[in-house]
Amino acid sequence: MRTLRKLFVFAALAAGAVALAADTKPDFTGTWKLNVDKSDLGGAPITALVVTVDHKEPVFKLTAKGTAGGEDFEETESFTTDGKPSEDSHGGTVKCQWEGATLAIEGTTPDGTPFEHARLSISADGKTVTRDAVQKTDEGEQKRHEIYDKQ
Repeated sequence: MRTLRKLFVFAALAAGAVALAADTKPDFTGTWKLNVDKSDLGGAPITALVVTVDHKEPVFKLTAKGTAGGEDFEETESFTTDGKPSEDSHGGTVKCQWEGATLAIEGTTPDGTPFEHARLSISADGKTVTRDAVQKTDEGEQKRHEIYDKQ
């Protein structure tokens, strides 16, 4: 009987640990390099991209430096992950919220037109970030599957 009680207590503790782990929000802090070979950029002319993230829940700050269409660029953004709207560097609105361990991102243009739907997740070993996005462009929808390797 004692063994059965111990087994029950262990099972209850393990279930609690699993539930707690499911509620854990990952920390995206670090420097991430776009793996162009493993990514499907949907025709976007990006040839290089490095993103540096400073993530202190709920604040998510990033600086992206890269090359697209032969032109170098750099952008800095800051938003929160609590679903509250934040203004981006282009005057649009970004709203982010957690869906389990995935960060769901919605972006609109300055006039309120939906522009992007994205989902950001990190691998269990913390070495890879995946960003799946659908962006609306003048040419229609552009779907992207981006893979970033931790530097």
